Amino acid sequence: MEYSGKHILVLGAGSSGIGASWVLRQLQAQVVLNDYKEVQFETVIKHRLEEAGVTIITGRQDNDLLDGVDRIVISPGIALSIPIVQEALRRNIEVVSEVELAYDICKSPILGITGTNGKTTTTTLLTAVMTATGLPVKVGGNIGDSLSEMAYYMPEGGYLVAELSSYQLETIKNFRPLGAIVLNITPDHLARHKTMENYIAAKERIFMNQHDTDFVVLNADDSIVKEMAERVGAQVLMISQHETVTNGAHYRNGVCYGVKDGVEEAIIDNASIHIRGAHNIENILAVIALSYALGVSKDVIKTVISDFNGVEHRLEKVATIHDVTFYNDSKATNTDSVIKALDAFDKKVILLAGGHDKMTPLEDFMSVVKDRTEHVVFMGEAAERFESVAKTMGVDHIRRAHSMEEAVNIGYELAEPGDIVLLSPACSSFDWYSCFEERGDDFKHWVHVLEERS
Repeated sequence: MEYSGKHILVLGAGSSGIGASWVLRQLQAQVVLNDYKEVQFETVIKHRLEEAGVTIITGRQDNDLLDGVDRIVISPGIALSIPIVQEALRRNIEVVSEVELAYDICKSPILGITGTNGKTTTTTLLTAVMTATGLPVKVGGNIGDSLSEMAYYMPEGGYLVAELSSYQLETIKNFRPLGAIVLNITPDHLARHKTMENYIAAKERIFMNQHDTDFVVLNADDSIVKEMAERVGAQVLMISQHETVTNGAHYRNGVCYGVKDGVEEAIIDNASIHIRGAHNIENILAVIALSYALGVSKDVIKTVISDFNGVEHRLEKVATIHDVTFYNDSKATNTDSVIKALDAFDKKVILLAGGHDKMTPLEDFMSVVKDRTEHVVFMGEAAERFESVAKTMGVDHIRRAHSMEEAVNIGYELAEPGDIVLLSPACSSFDWYSCFEERGDDFKHWVHVLEERS
């Protein structure tokens, strides 16, 4: 889309909307940034928006905001079902995500990563690998900075790496990444998408515009993702920990291989990998498959992976207090992610879980909790439902906490020397916190307070 002179309404005054609004003004669009809540911007941010010429309207969201609008750029946290969006669609006003804006303006190819779990680790690692080639690389989206702002600053001849949620993908139009990764699909965000079919369809949109000169990495070990190959127009790169692939990457006897046309090359072995769990082998294979297909050398890929120690808030070791080790896995916002975290340890753990309930099914999850935990401490809005289902599934080692401080202290009280206390919530953070990072930081704070007292 040519944005100069167009009237654009940006819905949502979070980082995505703020970034998009500023970028659109640089493109000479007339921009209104709107949020139904009254928003108190940081002084620097407000000054930057006003200096750019963005009109800010918060605290209301009336349909008169749609008058004369050519396009709506919607932030990922906003559901398409809200009244103003439904009215816009009735008026045939185009509604697109900030990802679409980024695609419109980016001068370099985009590499997009989606999936229920592992996106941030994979995005971070892929960014590091591509940066090590010496080409210009920027990263944004569901991680870090506004994707459209990163796209605006992106020069030619490099790669923009994008972590993409189902929310961001459900309103793309022409978005076409050179490389796409679909890691896995398990139930998540059903309060928003309503059905698994809708959720899967949103994820699949990452490759809907790709051509046969593009690449898509699919996980052969995930039946839902593997089946997507039937609908892909790009070159398929498969990854697997259990079978051999013809193009992509696989894992055998402790070694990760890159594969082109049936010819495999050993990239890295377990001794050089420093992030825990089979789920992280999955993430590594995805990075190998795409970067190897893009021509990155074995040596570069191996060096970067061997130097990688994971991302903050994802199975992050915080402290060991009298032989009790605390791990921060605040980014585990769904049940499958917690199961993978539990599987990363070779012993039972004391699990701290709960938060803002996504209303996903819990029975299978609680069966795993019964087998893989010594004790569980439930907290937040989800605590009552979690405890009810847990008891139904035979979990009887349950405590409740009414603050993160209390949860940390209970976990330590229950622990024996050699035990692991794991914060892995299986919920979003929006009951007590603004984001999972804030939740993880609070957990680490109280662990360190406990450490100082011990």
